[in-house]
Amino acid sequence: MSNSDKDDYMKETKEEAKRHPPEEKEGLQEPRTTGYKPLQLGIIIFVVLVLIIVGFGIGTDWFGIFD
Repeated sequence: MSNSDKDDYMKETKEEAKRHPPEEKEGLQEPRTTGYKPLQLGIIIFVVLVLIIVGFGIGTDWFGIFD
């Protein structure tokens, strides 16, 4: 390759790089969050509490099932 070919190749490569920005941004970025974490945690706690209450109610015959 001659020097002019190398220079042309370098110009084309630099122009191509400018047209296609890198996939990964450099520097600090905002973390990707869905915003559902507190809601999911609340639903899980609610379900566990309901199951505990229902289990305790059946165990102590709150609902009159064993009469």
